[in-house]
Amino acid sequence: MNNTHNNKGKEGEKVVTTPAQDKAKKSVAPVLRFLYLLIAPVEGWKRLKNEHYPNDYFARTLFYPLLALMAVSCFASKFYQPEISISTLLQQAVAEFVAMFAGYFAIGVVARSFMQHTAREKIRTRFGCNFIMTALSALSLAATLYSLFPNLGALLIVIPIYVAYIIAKGTRFLRLPDNEQMPTIAVLIVLILGIPTGIYALLKSLMPSVG
Repeated sequence: MNNTHNNKGKEGEKVVTTPAQDKAKKSVAPVLRFLYLLIAPVEGWKRLKNEHYPNDYFARTLFYPLLALMAVSCFASKFYQPEISISTLLQQAVAEFVAMFAGYFAIGVVARSFMQHTAREKIRTRFGCNFIMTALSALSLAATLYSLFPNLGALLIVIPIYVAYIIAKGTRFLRLPDNEQMPTIAVLIVLILGIPTGIYALLKSLMPSVG
């Protein structure tokens, strides 16, 4: 059965779309679901899962824009420390972007090596991929706020703790057996917080001016 639809594009040509793409266009924007999730994690995860966002759509409309915003926000340091060179800030922006972008793919691969059977399968699903992107988006937003408002650094230290809380609340929606629930929470918290940090530390060692 053919599950594609022909819609009119520019100049009347037909554009083939899938039911998932059609539904994504009609659903609430991922950024709104993301902001709601930050305020009410449990209900936010529930609504996010029910939207059934395709991974490429979710990344294009939420994850990648937040990574780009995080990278651009690095240049705000020029206002607080005028002596910092543009090349240093550019390296900083690249390091942060790559840490999160590469971290997304690395987390999915490494997590499957430490998870039990059902969790390994769930993390490869559409919601599983969106789950990882959502958690990394929260970390990216925290990094953006730190760059824009460095005086709030002490306050922003609690952000990783809150992200861990969000991860713990969201894991229940992976629908795992009871015996896999807690181990999966532990693995996801360690990897989602640790892998981007490790990649960033590695890049800093290769970019002395960033350190």
